[in-house]
Amino acid sequence: MRHNDRVSAIVAEYKPLLKGASYLALASFSCLLYSAFTPPLLTNEKAARLPFVGGLSGDLPGYWTRFALSFLLMGLAPALLALAFREKPADLGVNFRTPILRKARYWALVLLCVFVGAFGATDSGLGSFYPYSRDLIGRVSEQGLGPFFDHYAAYFFLYYVPWEFFFRGFLLFPFLIAAEKALDAGRKPGPDSGKDAKKARGMVFAAIVFFQTIPSTMIHFGHPLSELVSAVAAGLIFGVLAWKTRSILPGLFLHAAMGLGTDLFIVCKGAGYI
Repeated sequence: MRHNDRVSAIVAEYKPLLKGASYLALASFSCLLYSAFTPPLLTNEKAARLPFVGGLSGDLPGYWTRFALSFLLMGLAPALLALAFREKPADLGVNFRTPILRKARYWALVLLCVFVGAFGATDSGLGSFYPYSRDLIGRVSEQGLGPFFDHYAAYFFLYYVPWEFFFRGFLLFPFLIAAEKALDAGRKPGPDSGKDAKKARGMVFAAIVFFQTIPSTMIHFGHPLSELVSAVAAGLIFGVLAWKTRSILPGLFLHAAMGLGTDLFIVCKGAGYI
């Protein structure tokens, strides 16, 4: 075997290990940086000294730092790494053709989540924590709802989309797909093989869903206790939903709808609209 052929064979053999290690290393690095450079560790005083955003008024330096980091660390960086490994969008849960998105009852559930978010906003902890820019309440009071819609557009595209892509896509689909292939390759013929394979799939599936729930919960440290607790349930539910529908989009819209209800209620109440 020629030298180049040996190198290619070694690369092919260890590529899955390299890919998994790279994904986990980037995920750890991203979570660490995001936690270190966003509130509560990032105070208003520290944010005011940051380049580019430090000169903004009020609490906007910390606000835009949070969105910039979520986009870069949870969206762009993992997407580029996945692209380097020639990952297909569908293999990361980026699938717009999932049938659930065409069902009226799903969108009724999305609407219900808006009201669930608004009800949750009556909690004093959430009411004093959100929105990420508390100055937004004053701007809405003076200028109407225009600033709120600007806020929510940034919230959706720079925070919710990267968040769901990172936890329910990048940290879920590649590992579940690899596990399925490994289980299929190691399946032994026999009368009980189907039952054993189903049990093994269930255990591996549960382990990986629980795995992505751990960092998605821990990154809520510093948030109100009620949200921290609900983050566990959300991580599990959205993880299962993503895998069952083969798409991160159903969970994305549900997650974003709850955030919409929470922020809209708090802002409208604080601005005197309700």
